[in-house]
Amino acid sequence: MGRPGGNPDFGTKYRFDYGRDEPLSEQVKVLMHPNMKHQLKNLASENKCTVPDVIREAIDRYLASLQTENAS
Repeated sequence: MGRPGGNPDFGTKYRFDYGRDEPLSEQVKVLMHPNMKHQLKNLASENKCTVPDVIREAIDRYLASLQTENAS
């Protein structure tokens, strides 16, 4: 139940799609060294994106490389 006076359609009717083919619904928590996080922040700012975008792209590339190795 929403708060009194709130919009009952919030989160259902009004939702951002961010232009993705599939919605992002799963979370993964990663612990890393501060230096690694700093490098990711720098890489994200150079590419004008966010750190999660950089991480998702890296994971996508890694999984694609595994699939090509297994297909060979």
